[in-house]
Amino acid sequence: MLRRFVHNTAISAVAYGLAGVLGLFAVGLIAKSYGLAVLGLIVLVRGFLPSGFLVLIDFGVSEIATQAIARGRLGDWAAAGEKISLLTAIAVFAGLASSIVLWLAAPGLALLFRVVPEQAQAFVSILRITALVLPIAFVGLMVEGALKGFEEYSWLRLTEVGSSVLYVGSIYLAFWQNAAFEWIAYAYLGGLAAKYFVLAFVVYLAARGTPLRFRFWTPASRRDVAYRCWLMFNNRIAGALQQTLIPLIIGALYGPVEVGTFDLLTRLPRFLKTTMSPLYSAILPISTHLDEKTDVRRLQLLGRNGLVLPAAIIVPILVVIGLFSEDILRVWVGPQHADQWPWLALALFVPAVTVMLGAGQTALMVRSDFLRTNTHLLYLQVLTQYIVTALAAAWLRERAFLLGWAISYVLFAPVVAHRMLSLMSLPNLLFWQQLGRHVLVAAILAAMAAGYKMYAAPATLLALTLVGGLACIAAWALSIGLILSRSDRAMVGKFARALTPR
Repeated sequence: MLRRFVHNTAISAVAYGLAGVLGLFAVGLIAKSYGLAVLGLIVLVRGFLPSGFLVLIDFGVSEIATQAIARGRLGDWAAAGEKISLLTAIAVFAGLASSIVLWLAAPGLALLFRVVPEQAQAFVSILRITALVLPIAFVGLMVEGALKGFEEYSWLRLTEVGSSVLYVGSIYLAFWQNAAFEWIAYAYLGGLAAKYFVLAFVVYLAARGTPLRFRFWTPASRRDVAYRCWLMFNNRIAGALQQTLIPLIIGALYGPVEVGTFDLLTRLPRFLKTTMSPLYSAILPISTHLDEKTDVRRLQLLGRNGLVLPAAIIVPILVVIGLFSEDILRVWVGPQHADQWPWLALALFVPAVTVMLGAGQTALMVRSDFLRTNTHLLYLQVLTQYIVTALAAAWLRERAFLLGWAISYVLFAPVVAHRMLSLMSLPNLLFWQQLGRHVLVAAILAAMAAGYKMYAAPATLLALTLVGGLACIAAWALSIGLILSRSDRAMVGKFARALTPR
């Protein structure tokens, strides 16, 4: 089990890292070549995909499909087939309904988001092509969840990287050919549809050798899926308010330029947060097996290692990124945006909190009591986020949304950690011990960075890569010495041996 988990985690880390880096290059190129207004329009259109605002009506079909397949692999294929059939029907209905509404609402949305007249027709056209893709995208979510249940992560990550490569290539091609910006959006939608068709074929191949088949669902399966969908829907509402709805609100209040600015300042933190999330998805099938067997000791081990090890690797790197955030903005999108570096550094608190708590939260997702409590906490966190945003909006405009987003994560991290650790029968002190060690490492790295910047500053991508790489090595060395205990270092060795071919 450990070898399989580490293998899936490594695949996710490499693939999503590559896809995310390509996406960052794409954002930088769009901002430099087409301007923040066009970047804002593209972000607004993406808000009407299942990865954006329409996550509200996906009802968690991906996560529930993962759990259904994982339990089917333990022997209950009949129930798995019933639940997959019902989830497919839900995805098809959600996709068709949202497609019709978006097609009809497209002209009104152009007015709502204050799109300038010369770009309004292109914006409406992109929205309507998006509407045609929506049924494929919703069913694709269920397909992705099924593949995670089969633990076929290599195909998931391969298609993710492939679609990202095609998208970035289309941006460069559009730039060289002086093409209109809408072709960039069309290329993204085409790559998305192609990815899901490939994954659907892979699911067919994976399921062909199992008893999994479409079948009419029984009342028991319907009740279980309905209950989990309801829990996920409540969770999705809070998540949409927390992040995916924000660009749409900014667009309605201020316009596409401010949307582009917000996206620019939060893109790197969101990339880091999103890159880490698939790593945790590899935990879900394992935690399902452990929950089925009520293996408390292994769940404790999974929870502790999930809190300590990923954060020891990633949080020091986030500190390095924050310390060099001004240089990153200057090289990435140009010197005109470099003065926004404090906001980029502030937004990095979000992936830092996520990496500390994400693995444990994912492991406990199979428990309905935790999911219900976690959803309640998420609503309180969102309320705090919007209170902070409302208080600061008059002075900070779109950056007030970033401030509320970051502060809400920091304030609720101890509360979530306490609930998570108590359900795993782990001491609450573990969170505070790890936090103190990370603060110590951050202070040392800040002193080192300040000393370096007294004499030089990286001005090119090559120089920034070299300096950042050396700083990351120093950060990892400090992490090994100050954050990881002897038993933690031994566990890292076990993970490394699990990756080694036998």
